Amino acid sequence: MARRKSSAQKAAESAVKKSHPVTVFLVILFLIVGCVGGVFASVQLTKNDCFELKGESVIQLDIGDTYTEQGVTIRSFGRDISEKAVRGGDADLLKGAAEEGIYQIVYTVSDIRWGDYQRVRVVIVGDPEGVEDYLPQSGGEA
Repeated sequence: MARRKSSAQKAAESAVKKSHPVTVFLVILFLIVGCVGGVFASVQLTKNDCFELKGESVIQLDIGDTYTEQGVTIRSFGRDISEKAVRGGDADLLKGAAEEGIYQIVYTVSDIRWGDYQRVRVVIVGDPEGVEDYLPQSGGEA
């Protein structure tokens, strides 16, 4: 059994049939120009954005040394939002004199641009087991 079309469907089909080819071309042209303009604006707004560790990503300390926080630099849509950075991971374990071990400080920020990103700083105190996994390999054998 054939389904009857509603008056809205009939009106829509009639309007599409009456669309001039120039109108269709202009609609497509404006859609393309709008998309290109949006991409260009997005690139311009975010071209200087960054989420970077200040200082080294791997720091070595002697047992008993005190860790000095270096922080991160965060720019989102051209604004400096570094003060919104949240330190997590082992950050609390490094307050005061450090004990031997490998610590990871995880930096995150609650921001639409950097919401899923994180930066990690590794702090190595003393000479714990597994330290070679975090240090650069030497050039070769002597």
